[in-house]
Amino acid sequence: MEQYCEYLRKSRFDKDYADLSVEETLKRHKAILDKLASDRGLQIAKVYYEVVSGESIAARPEVQKMLEDVGNGVWAGVLVVDVERLARGNGADQAYISQVFQFSGTRIITPMKDYDPSDEYDEEYFEFGLFMSRREYKTIKRRLSRGRDSSASEGKYINSVAPYGYERVKLPGEKGFTLKPRPDEAEVIRKIFDLYLRHAGTKVIANYLNDHGVPTRHGDLWTYSTISNIIANPVYMGKIRRGWSRQYQTIENGAVKKHIKRAKDYGTYPVYDGLHEALIDEETFLKAQEIRAEKASGAKVRGGLALQNAFAGLMFCSICHKRVERTTGTVERGAVPRLRCVNGRNCHNVSADYATVEQAIIRALRAWLDGYRVKVDTVGFAEDIAACEAELHRLTAESEKVTSQLENAYDLVEQGVYTPAVFGQRREKLTALLDDLAARREKLEATRAALESGMEAQAGLVPRTEALLESYDAMTNQERNAALKAILERIEYRREANGEITIDLFPRLPQI
Repeated sequence: MEQYCEYLRKSRFDKDYADLSVEETLKRHKAILDKLASDRGLQIAKVYYEVVSGESIAARPEVQKMLEDVGNGVWAGVLVVDVERLARGNGADQAYISQVFQFSGTRIITPMKDYDPSDEYDEEYFEFGLFMSRREYKTIKRRLSRGRDSSASEGKYINSVAPYGYERVKLPGEKGFTLKPRPDEAEVIRKIFDLYLRHAGTKVIANYLNDHGVPTRHGDLWTYSTISNIIANPVYMGKIRRGWSRQYQTIENGAVKKHIKRAKDYGTYPVYDGLHEALIDEETFLKAQEIRAEKASGAKVRGGLALQNAFAGLMFCSICHKRVERTTGTVERGAVPRLRCVNGRNCHNVSADYATVEQAIIRALRAWLDGYRVKVDTVGFAEDIAACEAELHRLTAESEKVTSQLENAYDLVEQGVYTPAVFGQRREKLTALLDDLAARREKLEATRAALESGMEAQAGLVPRTEALLESYDAMTNQERNAALKAILERIEYRREANGEITIDLFPRLPQI
């Protein structure tokens, strides 16, 4: 006897069930499908419940299980409320779903229409339905984004969690939310800004709050990053920020990875007057941003004092990759200045005397200059360009090979050698590999172009480095810092317990 399954998933774009929980929505959908199965005399052997919010197949484990069973011919048909429950993701997901149902001959049954994949017209109608679903999904996302932009411009708070110092409250008589100060937390926010304006660093402030037993909202310890995020948030001066956090995707090891990139500086993203009460005045907030900018640049010095660290903004720990800074707290008591990793509580990189590290950096710079001068005077960048072209040729050949493998996979599934499930996995892997190869080729082409057009400019590093080394002793630290930044991207420092210091220089050159 033929067996059927039900696939249930609540979309966050459901209009009819927007106020219902996921469980309540799925319960209503199941009642609809149960009635449909009863009216048709269909035997339901399994129900797949999807309670995750991801739109892609990769983020939905239940649809993966269902498609695997469909590909293996377990079900005569799948009951869904509408076809958009199956896929609203990208075109590759939709094509894969369409092929799985087509190759297995599994029917798709909805209250409005049955889709028989062996029927040419039903196949086209189903694929068109998926296409329109994807188009509607993108349209709704744009509409939601515009709605959030509009709410932010009206001063409403659009995030689901209130920042520390506030609670989220419903606006009376209209849609949307605003913020209401929490007196106990508001005082902590004012204390944080007060300490910061007195030039206490984020580490000092976090330790101060922890030492005084001030808990975070969830009872955890304060961290440097938490303090930094508070200092940078204009919500505390009564503003609403928008577009400061962006999501982007990369391909890593053949898989798509999502990342978040946040704007660091105030003024680089839209800000609107909020409906909520400010906890600090605008002057205080803007002064805090000036101090943040000074600390971030590393080379700017407050109060008219001379720069003490020639490597400010350039030095990083080679173990944890945090900044390496010059200690100043005990210099007045006659201690020797030292360079240390700012992550000293967690990192095992050993600090060292500033003068000792400075000498090691100069030696490393002289050694690099000797080798680089020979390179520029003899072969130039011809070897690097040739290496780029060789790698590009290899990547092109590899892309052609993978493309051929993908075409063979299509042939094998048509011949019945591959099951639809195996084909889907194979195609997904090969497509991701092709995307990765294309990204690597694009990066290499940009590097080759930089090498070809920038040979003369890169050769200018030699005279700049020679001038720095010749005049180093006579320069101020401010002049040294500016000259070093014109030559180097960064300096990585490491000192072992036995006292051995390792310096790695990263000159401003295109990297292959």
